[in-house]
Amino acid sequence: IPVDLFASDSEEEDLEYPFDNLPTSLEDVANFILSEKCRNIVILAGAGMSVPAGIPDFRSADGLYATMNPDLLTANPVEREAIRMDPTVALEQGMFLQNPLPCLELNREFILGTHTQRWKATLAHRFVELLHAKMGKLVRLYTQNIDGLEDQCTELPRDKVIAVHGSMDRAECAMCREESDFDDFCAKVRQQIKDLSGKDETAPRESTPIECQSCGYNAIKPAIVLFRSSLPAAFFEKVPRDVLEVDLLIIIGTSLRVAPANSLVWRVPKTAMRLLVNREPVGWHLGVSYGPDATRDYFAQGDCDSVLLNLMSHLGWLNDLEPLLEEKKLPETSTALLRQKLGKDSEPQETDGTEAAL
Repeated sequence: IPVDLFASDSEEEDLEYPFDNLPTSLEDVANFILSEKCRNIVILAGAGMSVPAGIPDFRSADGLYATMNPDLLTANPVEREAIRMDPTVALEQGMFLQNPLPCLELNREFILGTHTQRWKATLAHRFVELLHAKMGKLVRLYTQNIDGLEDQCTELPRDKVIAVHGSMDRAECAMCREESDFDDFCAKVRQQIKDLSGKDETAPRESTPIECQSCGYNAIKPAIVLFRSSLPAAFFEKVPRDVLEVDLLIIIGTSLRVAPANSLVWRVPKTAMRLLVNREPVGWHLGVSYGPDATRDYFAQGDCDSVLLNLMSHLGWLNDLEPLLEEKKLPETSTALLRQKLGKDSEPQETDGTEAAL
């Protein structure tokens, strides 16, 4: 990355920003979003956006990689040893094309849980949906998550979302790339892929691969980006145009450590405001400017749902969220936060953490 992309504050003094003053509160951020000066908004999201949904993770101490037992997988001794040495091998493109069953077995619960909407879109997802539905200012949501929860937001068009690492709620062939019917794929996963946990009594005792109806290869998989495979072409096609006239980049729940998604931070115009919603400050290595001399970066510290619920309150969108309670379309933790915000609970309201300028 060229060093001159990270211009210092002194080098930016003569730039004309679309905002009058750097925000000092979420209310200031809301006022900028509502203003005519804020026309184009891009969002970059990470795992923090989906935490309240309770989706199983891969990398924590009790996550999938740490708890998997390679001996239970349908694999030969060499494959099992490779997975034992490095659990991510089970989700590699080369391994899948050689033997698709370990990947499908490890993801069986995730695939079927996604199909039945066992996990629900969070308040953070609803913020993105309302940003488009109410204001029409959303250029694109770039999400690093593979859970597909944004697809539950019916007023958020699919073409407004780029799933940088693919999505678990769709199916495709790893050989011919033809999209497969997701309902049919899930039915075959239920019928042909064994349950490693042993909890599903309807699951088969032995796994058999799922054949692609287009090319005939046993290569149907969830439409996620496997290790050592290419990102969706849409990411590289859309980013250059999407960032051209951005007034606000909102970064939600990501460490900004994964490339190339994190390149959005320095690819937006030097005049664009950058709002970080996260539990801890991140992005120094990408040129984000923290401290009293910041010119365009604002840090809203706290859990994503809490911070964005407060932002939606300042935007006047709480009434738009209330039907989600009646329809039970939110995760339990998101429901509790919203009930407290609407005064429907007698329990004290959770704090969203402190806010500070970057």
